[in-house]
Amino acid sequence: MERAEVLSVREFRAGLAEAIRAAREEGPVFVGSHRRAEAVLMSIEQYDELRGVPRRPQVPRWLAVEEAVASVRAEGLEPSEEGMRVLEAFAADDISEEEAIAALVRRHRR
Repeated sequence: MERAEVLSVREFRAGLAEAIRAAREEGPVFVGSHRRAEAVLMSIEQYDELRGVPRRPQVPRWLAVEEAVASVRAEGLEPSEEGMRVLEAFAADDISEEEAIAALVRRHRR
């Protein structure tokens, strides 16, 4: 297996958010000086797998939504109607996690 490109520390710092996304979605990101790997950034799932930590079972979407809403209500808040529609669509598997996040972020940026 060929190692991916090695980012300089400067490139890594400048593109930290992108490096984290790449580590999560594409695999390890190598960092070093003079294009020689000195460190590696990996997703928590990859790290846990290396350590032999058992994977947590996938929580059903409806349960994740119930827990999120309960957490908001425990803070004395109430989700908006629009927010609840998005969460219900996610729980029903009508939209993806990415679509739900994007819809909720758009709502709060208004």
